Amino acid sequence: MLKRLLQQKFQAYLARSQPAQPSVCLTQKRIYILPSRLGLWFALLVLILYLLGTNYQNNLILLSSFMLLSLLLLTMLLAFYNLYRLELSMVADAETFADQPAALPLRLNSANCQMLQLGLQGQRLQQLVPVISGQLAFALQLPQLSRGCYELPRLKLSSQFPFGLFNCWSYPALSAQLWVYPAALAPTGQQNLDEDPDNQGQTQPLEGSEWLKPYQAGDQPRRILWKKLATNPQQPIVRQQQDGNTVNEQWVKVPNASGAALELALQHACYRLQQLEGAGSRYGLLLPGKTLALGQGAQHLQRCLQELALC
Repeated sequence: MLKRLLQQKFQAYLARSQPAQPSVCLTQKRIYILPSRLGLWFALLVLILYLLGTNYQNNLILLSSFMLLSLLLLTMLLAFYNLYRLELSMVADAETFADQPAALPLRLNSANCQMLQLGLQGQRLQQLVPVISGQLAFALQLPQLSRGCYELPRLKLSSQFPFGLFNCWSYPALSAQLWVYPAALAPTGQQNLDEDPDNQGQTQPLEGSEWLKPYQAGDQPRRILWKKLATNPQQPIVRQQQDGNTVNEQWVKVPNASGAALELALQHACYRLQQLEGAGSRYGLLLPGKTLALGQGAQHLQRCLQELALC
């Protein structure tokens, strides 16, 4: 009970004094250092040698104790300066798909840092970085998570360099997010981009050179099909003249569902978005209560996938 209370107090102190930032530089206020178990035994050895030397008035034993004490103090300084001025910055948010491991791209910068262990606070799994001399690109491995958007937990950087006599560590916090998109799953029987078993949410051909599509801001009111509006008031349908780009405009719709049905629909939508992006089509996303306009490109695909993650 006392240990949990102390941990909560310490976490509150870290949140207040060291808030999350895009880039963190380790200074003396962020670095903690304590003797390791080996360091405690080493200090006990120094004390025993000193007592023996004073008791027997043996200058050689006293000299040995003073030399070992100097080595202990020097090791403490080296352990501290091994992490001092280490810069840690995020490159981009982490992105992955459900039930797949993710990696957060980071940038480490230090004049000379050795044997650095880096991981998440509270987890035993740590990644070792043998040497950092200048800038170094690093991918921090993250655990598998379900669909959604998560704030990056506080990190833990630690090292026992050079002799393992001192534990030196820090708990920096980066303002990064982990986006977990739905796993892409091809709908049963759908093998190409032109097939849609539900025939909903996409541009549909009409007689002549006109097409039907869901209404979006900017469409002319005179093109609205008012008869169809009576049967589906939540999603107006408009006519659109066929041109060179209309054929390649596609809409991906996510139905208003919940539970396993929603997850399956999101997986199908994720697969279809990737297929449309790969085919070079312009596509939009229809969500319950929200519409993403037509577009294409990596940024548009990322925005659509993020909306699926938050759905």
